[in-house]
Amino acid sequence: MTSYGFPTLLQYSRLSTAITDIKQRSEQTRMELVTGRIADLNSELAGSIGDAQMLRKAIDDIATTQTSISRALGRAQTTQISLARASEGSTDLGVNLLDAVNRRDENAVGISGTQAQLQLDAAISAFNQRYEGRALFSGDAVQTNPLADSETLLTDVRAIFAGAADAAQLEADLDAYFNTPGGGFDTNIYLGGSGDAARTEISDGELVSYSAKADEQPIRDLLRNLSTIVVAEENTGFVDRNTALSTAATGLIEAGNSVAEIRSRIGAAEERMVAAQTRLEAEHAALGETYNERTARDPYEAATLLQQLETQLQTSYLLTSRISQLSLSNYI
Repeated sequence: MTSYGFPTLLQYSRLSTAITDIKQRSEQTRMELVTGRIADLNSELAGSIGDAQMLRKAIDDIATTQTSISRALGRAQTTQISLARASEGSTDLGVNLLDAVNRRDENAVGISGTQAQLQLDAAISAFNQRYEGRALFSGDAVQTNPLADSETLLTDVRAIFAGAADAAQLEADLDAYFNTPGGGFDTNIYLGGSGDAARTEISDGELVSYSAKADEQPIRDLLRNLSTIVVAEENTGFVDRNTALSTAATGLIEAGNSVAEIRSRIGAAEERMVAAQTRLEAEHAALGETYNERTARDPYEAATLLQQLETQLQTSYLLTSRISQLSLSNYI
């Protein structure tokens, strides 16, 4: 067993401490060489560390806002697709049905009724669309689908037809069902929240609303006229059937145009968000460049220092090896 004299033991201990320090500095320098950035900002920047930290926070805040806007744009774009899908072909359907009624072409009326059923199903499915697990048309109740199924709606409209004596009463009852606060549509069909969906912040204090709700008037009108066409086509014995069909066909054309206005509104919000993204990208790049200039590690200096540290480490290992071979007899 080797015995160490006090001087040798002290030297060994000091070298071990030095080796540990050199290894840590080598790892830090190696990381700086790879990343191109100062590893220990506190010691390197000293008094200007506060400025660097503020820059870093500003960069991170911009990145957070960019992420939020990107998600909002994704929701807005999906909302646009849903609105287009829900109203697609509504004008053609309305025009064709009006023509069929005027020609008293029962076969064409039947085709329009079938198309209205398909479009109603597609519309409700579109309005129940989700993005990242959140309902798009439910307002502030993002975990809930905004609309009941089409059969629930048709059952209610069939009951309205059954209780109506003529076209005037039918329209009055449909108005009460679809447009009266707390009416049938509000209680049986619309299942979303009463408030609007959260807006997104595009800059400090500037919020943008980019959503739509399934209880907005254009959507109510779209569903009303599609369901009325379906039920009126079924009710061949209704006294004012042709009037009901013509009124619903005209209303469907108008509803399609109104849904297009919602799309325009969301499109304007999308433009604001895209403009904000462009501005934020420029700010992020400028701040990032400034931050990099203040925290960058010169690669030549880092490589030179790393080489020096590795040389010191090798020398220290060699000295440690020699000391470990000494025994107490070397000092006697």
